[in-house]
Amino acid sequence: MRQMDQEFGEFLAAFPAIQFTDPAAQRELSAELRAGWPPAPWPDGVDREDVAVAGQDGRAVALRRYVPVGRGATAPAVLWIHGGGYCIGHLDEDEFFCARLAADLGVAVAAVDYRLAPEDPYPAGLDDCYAALVNAASAEPVVIAGLSAGGGLAAALALRARDHGGPVIRAQILLCPFLDSTMSAPSIRTLAHAPVFGAADARHCWEHYLGAARTEPPAYGSPPAAADLSGLPPAYVLAAGEDCLRDEAIDYALRLQAAGVPTELHVVPGVPHAFTAMQPGAAVSRRLRAELIAVLARLAAGR
Repeated sequence: MRQMDQEFGEFLAAFPAIQFTDPAAQRELSAELRAGWPPAPWPDGVDREDVAVAGQDGRAVALRRYVPVGRGATAPAVLWIHGGGYCIGHLDEDEFFCARLAADLGVAVAAVDYRLAPEDPYPAGLDDCYAALVNAASAEPVVIAGLSAGGGLAAALALRARDHGGPVIRAQILLCPFLDSTMSAPSIRTLAHAPVFGAADARHCWEHYLGAARTEPPAYGSPPAAADLSGLPPAYVLAAGEDCLRDEAIDYALRLQAAGVPTELHVVPGVPHAFTAMQPGAAVSRRLRAELIAVLARLAAGR
């Protein structure tokens, strides 16, 4: 590992490998590991509810809503999209994060349980996220946010909403986003063997999600394929310095800026992919979470 933040070295040495060749098997293993997690302290003043909304062709899409007590449906909303390479991941993994967001911001947070590849390839997951967006934005504009593949889906949602006349999105928060199915950015080669998530993992995920279309992808499947990024909502883009996806995040942020989209780009050196979730207790993770809370507070308030 090169120039890795000191707090991540020992953690990464003990981090269990995640494989993407057989997503179903990895999901089962992840569920077993989650079952052994100690319960996280639930923040005061936040209720949780599981609801279903109508999706594509009337299919039910599951949402988990975290709502500050007394705010109800009128609370400004954040739509959270979990990561997992479009083929693994679960709402339970982000439970405490979403509850804390609701408590710290005083806003409703909705997490979407979207379909996963390869059983349900593109555009199934995006369709489910769009249905969730329509529901979350029923009262007022929503901030969309996601980590890794969740960031890629958030970017795709912003494009789809722009092209279809809504819903209105207040901002898009793209954290270590997994965006480019062509895998053409330099860091996918220079950091091919990065810890947590490498180039081989990325290739497996894109094959599960887009199949043969990954080399010439649709823009909603791989947002950098969009020729025009103008008219998109303001963006906050976070890239990790030791992440093979680093440069595709940087490139996308710079293209957003060039298209006239107000965009903040933050590149954090010496940290791996999805570092805030992988090692939430690290000093750099705590600092970035505090910054994210401040950014979301401004955006949820329409500033």
